[in-house]
Amino acid sequence: MSHHWLGPALAITALLASTHDTRHDCRLWRSSRGLERVEIANRLGAANLLTKEHNFAVATPGESRSLYSSSDIRRLCALL
Repeated sequence: MSHHWLGPALAITALLASTHDTRHDCRLWRSSRGLERVEIANRLGAANLLTKEHNFAVATPGESRSLYSSSDIRRLCALL
């Protein structure tokens, strides 16, 4: 028996479970700049299981670049 639907189903479940926080973070992300924007993007990307730009990259304090694509963050926030 095939369970190909489990991956997308789990992703959708995770997204729905975190929708309230994601909406709030998207509002913050839209109005933020600089390091704050990077931190919020990293939080959104991790919470919503987005693909990192570099597979094994890890966020470090003061990092000036997000681990996740800004276009992916924009698409995520456009859905909410």
